[in-house]
Amino acid sequence: MNGEQAIIQERKAQLRLRMSGVRGALPPEQHREYSEMACARAAGWLSHNHIRSMLVYVPFRSELDTKPLIEQAWQKGIAVYAPRCRREDCSMTLHRLRSWDELDAGSYGILEPNPLVSPAVSEEFVPEAIFAPGLAFDRAGGRLGYGGGYYDRLHARIRVSEGAGKPPEWAGIGFEIQVIEEVPMEKTDARLQVLITEAECLQINEEAEDGADAF
Repeated sequence: MNGEQAIIQERKAQLRLRMSGVRGALPPEQHREYSEMACARAAGWLSHNHIRSMLVYVPFRSELDTKPLIEQAWQKGIAVYAPRCRREDCSMTLHRLRSWDELDAGSYGILEPNPLVSPAVSEEFVPEAIFAPGLAFDRAGGRLGYGGGYYDRLHARIRVSEGAGKPPEWAGIGFEIQVIEEVPMEKTDARLQVLITEAECLQINEEAEDGADAF
């Protein structure tokens, strides 16, 4: 790691601490209301773009609650997939999620698909849309994750599989209070193509070539 990378890593660490507090301070009623509004925008985006399969996280702690989006997708016949984390190599397996009963506590205490009920799909499978959580976002496609690199590794794996079909749309979903002027990004960091909050659904960085040599 060179000096510039070290500076960016330090800025990211400081920003994670600050934005975790910002998100965590959102009052419960606003958290519920804003989550429902953002999920409604996300569902509209899925419908407008004729998306029939999506990967979406199951909410944990103060993350935006994606359960309304998942339930709307089920109602519309959209195939829902959820990730399961592998702590040993910081990677994720993808699992079809058909009901809340298929979840159990996995890595870090997060609700994840039970692999005995819903086995992992092939690593070559690519959903049409991927909703990524984050602590901060910007309107240029920047996303600040949690530092584990799980979605980075998924991005790298999908790039290898892109020959099998159209690449997915990468969407960040969060609260408007999480949108900042600029997320510190390294040259290898991939950018999002869509940003969805309770206040907006913004199509950005359509080519999403940033981070092509990443991970």
